[in-house]
Amino acid sequence: MMKRANPAQLRQSIEAASALVKLGIRFVCMPVVDEADLANLASQAAERFERLAVIAEAGEKRT
Repeated sequence: MMKRANPAQLRQSIEAASALVKLGIRFVCMPVVDEADLANLASQAAERFERLAVIAEAGEKRT
């Protein structure tokens, strides 16, 4: 059975989504099954942000 997120967790999710929108970063909303799944998805997101930073830096060097 899936455990419902508490209000603080939901607020964190909304703040993270809002920050991505403000930065103009396209994203996909993913449900989280449990804490292990959250950790895995957060790790994947961190790796993607690293890739985006590398791409952005490479673009700045070309201009």
